[in-house]
Amino acid sequence: MAIAELKIEVRKEVSKSNNKKLKRDGYLLGVINQKGMDSLHIALKMDEFRRALKENGRNAIFKLKDSEKNSYDVMVKTIDIIPMKYEFEHVDFQKVALDEEIKVDVAIRFEGTDYLQAKRLILNTQMDTIAVTGLPQSIPDSIVVDVTNKEDGDTILVGDLELNKGISVDVDPEQVVASISEVKVVAEEETEDEDEVAVVSTEE
Repeated sequence: MAIAELKIEVRKEVSKSNNKKLKRDGYLLGVINQKGMDSLHIALKMDEFRRALKENGRNAIFKLKDSEKNSYDVMVKTIDIIPMKYEFEHVDFQKVALDEEIKVDVAIRFEGTDYLQAKRLILNTQMDTIAVTGLPQSIPDSIVVDVTNKEDGDTILVGDLELNKGISVDVDPEQVVASISEVKVVAEEETEDEDEVAVVSTEE
């Protein structure tokens, strides 16, 4: 796996005024969390981070370099997003060692759902993510499941997932990830309105 490099500025002064200035200048605020050490406050160019994230994926390893030539191998821990605007507000990085295993939640991505729809089948997902363990550089951005040739009644189990070499999961292999079933069409019963006949009785 290629490691994306990004330049960062260490925020030696953490104040509202300084933070506002950095944001105006196109920077994204963040921190690097380091085991057994204080968090390091940083800032990096918003557009560069967006581009690197798009090209390398959510679980990529990033090498962050500051102006003093210090470097940090990190993974994205959390990204705070401004509601309704989908703009990044803050990013938390976790420093990692490339020779130590970590545990990360990885998205399960289903391919071929269009083919299911053509066969009037539906995909019922039970799991959207799964926790995997492995070296940081082996963690995939997602686990792909191809459902193109699945039929009614088929199930996909944890044991059916194709994992990268060196990646393991601590989940029962018989646990259901997704199942396939027929689309149930409920026919609407048309009820005809019966004309009500009023019988008027008159007595002379």
